[in-house]
Amino acid sequence: MLDYALDFTPQRLSETPHCLRVGPWQVNYQAFARHANDQRAPVLLLGGAFQSFRSFASEIETLLAEHPVLLIDLPSQGCNEQQAPELSLEGLADLLNDSLAALGVAQVKAVGLSYGSALAALFAVRHPTRCERLLLAGVTQFGRDGSRRLLEQALTLLQQGQQDAFAHGAMAGLINHLALEHTQVSAGFRKALYRQIVRMDDAAQLRYQQNSQRLLNFQGFSAYPQCPTLVFTGEFDHFTQPWENAAFAAQCPQAEAYLIRNADHLAQFEQRDACLSLYSPFLHGQTVTANAPHTERIDLQDLDTLERRQQPHLSANLNVQLSHPELGSLSAHLSQLSYFGGLLSVTLPDDAPLLDWHLHCNALGEQAIALVRNQGRCATFVCTHLDADADQRLQDYLQQHLSTQALKASA
Repeated sequence: MLDYALDFTPQRLSETPHCLRVGPWQVNYQAFARHANDQRAPVLLLGGAFQSFRSFASEIETLLAEHPVLLIDLPSQGCNEQQAPELSLEGLADLLNDSLAALGVAQVKAVGLSYGSALAALFAVRHPTRCERLLLAGVTQFGRDGSRRLLEQALTLLQQGQQDAFAHGAMAGLINHLALEHTQVSAGFRKALYRQIVRMDDAAQLRYQQNSQRLLNFQGFSAYPQCPTLVFTGEFDHFTQPWENAAFAAQCPQAEAYLIRNADHLAQFEQRDACLSLYSPFLHGQTVTANAPHTERIDLQDLDTLERRQQPHLSANLNVQLSHPELGSLSAHLSQLSYFGGLLSVTLPDDAPLLDWHLHCNALGEQAIALVRNQGRCATFVCTHLDADADQRLQDYLQQHLSTQALKASA
């Protein structure tokens, strides 16, 4: 049985965790409860790419009133510095199960956020008797090409030593800059997150690379969690979009899905109370109601009504130049544009690289992009948002011209 610490304070999360050896692997963990002999299934917290145990201080304080809590860092996760490039996502899920068995934990109520959601869901699929309930935020049924391209570009930037560009791109994936008026993510929070990412040391960069590569290598879910499952996401989440989260939930026989209003991919930070209002009833097996502020239940029988674009596309009609380190400069025509990507008329070689492109024109300046699909005489792309000034110029252009387009449409 777990040896629970009974004196939780947020400062405890900065202490050296317990270390468990499972075969060749080191597994770090901390466990907290209100009662030493608590026999109930603990809530297992699995975080995202830039999270550590300290990220869960508020959740633990809330959950401890009703549940024991267990935090685990597997190799290359969180602050566990053991590298494990050979472990797949499936391998991590199996190691998580072996770790729980070694700790004498028969069942858990798993909570997976962002990257942790894929791991938690796969754990529930592969080891159903170990997972009593499952709560996920920012999960998808399959990897969209656009999201995959952003991860691939991020890995390339790290390999090239472009730490500043990597940090800006990572920020753009986590925070929807078009929705700041709604999410109210402060400039101070954004600055602190940028500093955390840009100052990643070599070990942290390796962990990020390994975790991202696992996601890219993952072939998708061939089966889905059978236990009671709750999925939620922010309404402005453009990295794991609401319709993707709902599509995953629709594949699970005992799932429900919720939208967190005025939030994006970082919903658990931006609307913490709204997210926690879902935790308590669900983890207790009670009926979840969407009457808490900023929460809305998603009808899984009507997925077609969910919007799949975070911003309307602008009919751009711009002549642009594309440049690439290997192919040089090419003329193209930009026909559609949004903050997240667009459509180009251009003739490219069939084997043209997908990453490290730049788009140039007077109206937009220089924008970093990655190709999603090369379709002969046209190509779709995602904006990779690697420079703050260029990003602001893109936002200003779109705001001005989308307003004009809307006025013309209503005339």
